[in-house]
Formats: sequence, structure tokens, C-alpha cells
Amino acid sequence: MIVPFWASKPRPIRRYRNIVIKAPCNLRCTYCEVKKARIDVEKTIASVGRIIDRFRPADTLLRVEADGEISLYPPIIDYLAERAVRDGYRIEVLTNGTRLPQCLRDGLRWVISVDGHTAAMNSKRGLKQAQIDVILEHAARLSADLQCVYHGQSVEEMNGFIEALERLSFKGRLHLLPLLALGGRPLEVHLDYAQLRKAPFLERKEYFDRWDHIVKHGRRGDFVCDQIVNGFNYYVSDDHIEMVKCDCYAPPPGYTVKGLHDELEYDNFPCGTCLSHQEFNNRRPSMDL
Repeated sequence: MIVPFWASKPRPIRRYRNIVIKAPCNLRCTYCEVKKARIDVEKTIASVGRIIDRFRPADTLLRVEADGEISLYPPIIDYLAERAVRDGYRIEVLTNGTRLPQCLRDGLRWVISVDGHTAAMNSKRGLKQAQIDVILEHAARLSADLQCVYHGQSVEEMNGFIEALERLSFKGRLHLLPLLALGGRPLEVHLDYAQLRKAPFLERKEYFDRWDHIVKHGRRGDFVCDQIVNGFNYYVSDDHIEMVKCDCYAPPPGYTVKGLHDELEYDNFPCGTCLSHQEFNNRRPSMDL
């Protein structure tokens, strides 16, 4: 596989490692499967610790999240904060924001999922306006990254969202993620970059160019996601750990490894039609060494 110049590591950066905990969720997003997992918190913390111990604080960015909602488990958040403060790990936590500000801990970075600034835009997530206001208030104060699933909100709504973040002096990043098309199917939603209100926290134009290509051709082109260049995924289910280069939202058989082993790299990873926050992950300032 030839890695184009824009997919290479542009400067000294951290390794990116994503730890995903199998856990239930307190939302019932209509575009997401219902998470009913039960977890053993002590075993989960031990497993997460085993993974963290593989990496040096000086050169790794860890993202920890749940295949559900991590803030439902304060002891896990406490443990991550302890590792960040005591050992110097750079750890960002992905949350749906419904437990803000109670879930906040010193030493952690935050990534928050929200689909806009209004209840109408978040109808598929079931959020009320008061919850959204709290989420955006804290996102601005924390300079958090926002992940917004684009499922067909109007351009006017999206521009209103961008303008609302500007009014809040938002300094994080806004990731607009097209609704997933599982099983390698083409993306079904499209967002025209030319019609979007431009802001410094918006994804670069190249991101939308890739989105356009996938919609038009029903497949990814020769562009390589930064997850393949510089990332790896770990899944935790109590004391069970699995590893996969990228979950691709549906990893092909044979690419997921049970247990902790050496990380496997691939000349040609069978990417689907997904487009996510990882696409230009290496360019984020939080990845700087």
C-alpha cells in the first residue's frame, strides 16, 4: 500500500490508542444498537490498567470510551484520572454528556457526542434542550472535541450549530461524522462543504472531499485514514480483552485477536465506507509530542 503524503505523520506525534469498554448506555439513539451489557467494574479497571501499562505516558494519547456510556461508572473515571495525574498519561474520555458536570475529573480531556444545538437536531438521541445547553456550555469551557452524527440535519441547522459554537467562543474541534453504513454499503447521507459556515473548529475541506468520493463511488479511494497510519483499538469486556487495528464498524473475520499480544500492522487493511473522527486524527494539536 502506498501511503500518500497527506496521510503520513506530518510532525512528531503521539501514538493513538483507543480503549473501548463493553457497557450499557443511558440513551437509546435510534441509529445505534441498544447496549445491554453488564460489567464487573473491578475486572474492567484491571483490564484497562493492563492495556495502559503497555504504553509510555510521554508518547501516547489514549482515548477511553464505552460501547455504551462510560460516565455511568464513576470508579472507572476515577481510575483514569488517577493514571493521568499520578503517571502523566494523556487520556481523553468520550461521553454523551448526560452526566456533566458530575463526571468531570482533573487531569482528563473530554470528547462529547452531540448532534447539534437544538432538541430537534438531537431527536434521534432523545436529548432535551436543557441537557444540550449544559453539554455545549461545558464543551466550550473545557475546549472539548465534539462528535456530531450527521443523519440528515438541514444545512441551515448545521450552520446554526456552528454559529452557536462561535457565540460560545468554542476552541475545540467539531467532528461531523456521517451516519454509518454497515456491511460495506455506501454512505446514504451527504453534506456539502461549500454550503457550510466556515469556522476554525470545523473539519478541513479534504475531509469533505473524501466524504464526497465515498458517496459518489460507493467506496473509499486510495486515501488512508490516520487510524491505519497510527492507531490501534482495544476492546474490554470485564477480564476479556480483544485487539483489532480498526473496528471499521464491522471488522472482517480474522482481524480481531483475543487477548493481549503484539499489535499487528497491515499493508492493506480492508476498510469499508466509514468516515470518522480518526480520518485526520494525526493533525490534532492534542497529538503533538
